[in-house]
Amino acid sequence: VQRGGAEVILIPSAFTVPTGIAHWHALLKARAIESQCYVIAAAQVGRHNEKRNSYGHSLAYDPWGELLADAGGYEDDSQDGGGDELSSPVDVPSIVTCDIDLDLVQSVRERMPIQQHRESSNFTF
Repeated sequence: VQRGGAEVILIPSAFTVPTGIAHWHALLKARAIESQCYVIAAAQVGRHNEKRNSYGHSLAYDPWGELLADAGGYEDDSQDGGGDELSSPVDVPSIVTCDIDLDLVQSVRERMPIQQHRESSNFTF
């Protein structure tokens, strides 16, 4: 993505609560670091029906892997949305904001030139 000129990656999501707890933050942080881009991830949250809860936690990470914003969501499996009503652990709809500094993208890429390493390596998958 970096080779294509990307500086910000947008990711939509509807992770289940167990999968979100186990993987969501780690996956997004890894994408930010490996791509050296901002990662902005919108995530559904709340109970959709008696069989489906979405984890939530719309997030923003900077290219160094620092968490900039978290809109909240389920924190553990015990929060099941409860009762017969569709519910959410956070107020919905909600909006969180963060600043994006494109100079930071360039700074990270200069300090850790992984794209140059990728271009000069002789490996294939």
